[in-house]
Amino acid sequence: MTTPQSSAQPSGPYFFLSYAHVPPYDLSDASDPNQWVEKLFKVLCEHIMHLTRVPAGAAGYMDRELRVGDNWPQTLSERLSSCRVFVPLYSPRYFESDHCGKEWAAFLDRAQGHTGPVAILPAIWAPMRTMTLPRAAQAIQFNHADLGSRYADEGFYGIMKLSRYRSQYQMATMGLAQRIIEVAETSPMPYGKIRDYTAVPSAFTDHTPERPVTVTVVAPDLRHLPEGRDAYHYGRTPYEWDPFRSRNGMRPLADCAEDVARSRGFLPHVGTLEDHGGELAAETPQAPGVMLVDPWATTQEECQESLRPVNRPGRQWISVMVPWNRDDQETVEQEPRLKGHLRDALGHKLAEPAAETDVRSLELFRSLLPEALHKATQQYFKHAPAYPPEGARVDRPRLVGPEE
Repeated sequence: MTTPQSSAQPSGPYFFLSYAHVPPYDLSDASDPNQWVEKLFKVLCEHIMHLTRVPAGAAGYMDRELRVGDNWPQTLSERLSSCRVFVPLYSPRYFESDHCGKEWAAFLDRAQGHTGPVAILPAIWAPMRTMTLPRAAQAIQFNHADLGSRYADEGFYGIMKLSRYRSQYQMATMGLAQRIIEVAETSPMPYGKIRDYTAVPSAFTDHTPERPVTVTVVAPDLRHLPEGRDAYHYGRTPYEWDPFRSRNGMRPLADCAEDVARSRGFLPHVGTLEDHGGELAAETPQAPGVMLVDPWATTQEECQESLRPVNRPGRQWISVMVPWNRDDQETVEQEPRLKGHLRDALGHKLAEPAAETDVRSLELFRSLLPEALHKATQQYFKHAPAYPPEGARVDRPRLVGPEE
């Protein structure tokens, strides 16, 4: 996914901070739980500004906008193409994040043909057991105890929240900033143009989730819009579909679904109908899931054909949610026709008790999704095959009377 590298020193930020976004514990809470990561980022940038001649704004990059805006994949790809050091912020959520895995893999793509060490400098946000790390992370050698034993045990979040650890926090942030500068100036990664980091397979594919759930986006992209449909709610891939764009500032509905699922203890695997088609059509359930269906997609013959194996009775481990944005004039005007195509494509699924066929706002979507996931999980456990333990069969114990 990268063009041939240049041997010239990259002119981008000293470091790229890769971290897993934490959703609010209460979806109605307007506070930002990621503000603590931003505080760490600013402290590292301040140290680097004081210790180098780096110009303002070039010390580091952090995806602070939570992937909002039309060009967020392009912006992140540009920063990953030019940053000198990649700093992954380890936490239990980090290795479950598909975005973080793609960022890591895209940065590694720049190492092709590079003879020096790979400029990946991990930091601990919350403690991780070494055995839970994917292979890509296990290959990175870094002694976190060099930044302080308390930091190595608790991570940055653990020591920045308590005033009694203030000196340990200051020592750890200064030490990390100095290490970033050392790597950035002595063995920076060569520039390598990353066209679209979202198209790179995650580096964490060997990390097995403990409570997986699929989130399948059934929507067109900009190149395959149905006739008469405006491009306003769509992106370069089906994943970027945002049916409530006028309400939430262009953020993919799949991103919102991922946040809600994680806040409820699920580990979501987000993909398109093409990505999940085989799994959805399997005779036995592979995982519980939810399909986010754009009614406009069902007007296309190819989509209807792909949905046919899914639209069968008795497959309730996959829930269906259909957004209807009443501020979307095209959808309102075409509602009777769109509902007809929906019935043709997903009649059986729409009749299931868990189906949500009239989701009118992003707020309603967020409130309904947890229950949809819960019902899908119940059906999954009801229908999933049971595997008996290995070894000889053991008869059931039985109660006996006193005479026996």
